[in-house]
Amino acid sequence: MAEFEALRHEVRAFVAEALPPPVREKVRLGLEVSKDEMIDWQRRLAARGWLAPHWPQAWQGADWSAAQRAVLQEELVLAHAPETGGISIEMIGPILIRYGTPAQQQHFLPRILNLEHWWCQGYSEPNAGSDLASLGTRAVRRTRPDGTEVYVVNGSKIWTSYAQYADWMFCLVRTDTEARAQQGISFLLIDMRSPGVSVRPLIGIHGWHLFNQVFLDDVEVPVDMRVGEENAGWSIAKSLLEHERLNLARVAENRRRLAKVRAIGAEVEEAGEPLLRRPWFARRLRELEVRLETLAATVLRFRRLERAGGALGPETGMLKLIGSRLIQDIENLAVDALGPDTLAYDRAAHFEPPATQADRSQYAPAASARRFVTRGYTIAGGSSEIQHELLAKQVLGL
Repeated sequence: MAEFEALRHEVRAFVAEALPPPVREKVRLGLEVSKDEMIDWQRRLAARGWLAPHWPQAWQGADWSAAQRAVLQEELVLAHAPETGGISIEMIGPILIRYGTPAQQQHFLPRILNLEHWWCQGYSEPNAGSDLASLGTRAVRRTRPDGTEVYVVNGSKIWTSYAQYADWMFCLVRTDTEARAQQGISFLLIDMRSPGVSVRPLIGIHGWHLFNQVFLDDVEVPVDMRVGEENAGWSIAKSLLEHERLNLARVAENRRRLAKVRAIGAEVEEAGEPLLRRPWFARRLRELEVRLETLAATVLRFRRLERAGGALGPETGMLKLIGSRLIQDIENLAVDALGPDTLAYDRAAHFEPPATQADRSQYAPAASARRFVTRGYTIAGGSSEIQHELLAKQVLGL
């Protein structure tokens, strides 16, 4: 959009100067970025006022519109900057701003912005994923001998991203077993250092330590660490989707990944010519490009509706379906193009760019891991099967 061109140039200039080249190279090649590198980059964004620009000015934000945020995020992604914000800035921060008590806001929001607190999300359970309302982690209210009111929490959360780093977890727990499923859930803030909290790593087929299982055994949580009313946690949890609806299309991320595939097509040869000239590769690449531009145009249509004051309905669920599948197909083409070079597994290669090898692409070491990581994109945040069902019922009326 033309009105944001000045902002685009400003972001590009900032990233060119502020983003450390080794970190940029890691992101470009699809390698893992360490916690220290992520925090360092977030501190640079915070110093510029761009870590949480969509937060209210009262909480050190800039009251940016969704369109301004989209421009910032797109330029950061295309410049190979690490992901920022995530669970802390994009999820629990807005929840506390909207639903938190003054005491919760004053305690947590500054610590989120100064990166003192790293958060994780305690939603999914071994027997409650897409059907989250069936969660079984139990919280029973009790009074300590000193008169303090606490919840005693028992249960387990799974697929908890970066729980190995987290200081706090926002967690859905069942506080009423007699009420209807959605009506008996509360929203708690749990200190990960509390007695009874333990974290077990879940190493995926891609070799990355991204997910964890968190066990909660007689964990005491002060009642003042509950967000909203007791048994009202389901509505609070659903409101998170309002912050991410249009971002779930992953347009900028798809653009970056597709640019990587083009680079692979230019450097890898088959039958004596670059893959870009081979019919099978060119055909699949063009198909992906058309799908991406169609998705981008659809997102733009929704953004215009939003800016005009229109309400975004459940039809935005199709954006996640299309965007997550598109990423998978892009990564599949990358692996197909690189061939057997992607099969060798080297854990160290996930963290550092490989030494120059004339007979192997620089993208090869992380290609298979990246493809396996994206398999979860059609599961996390609501599986594709559930999304199809919601669209069928709520949009098509079937």
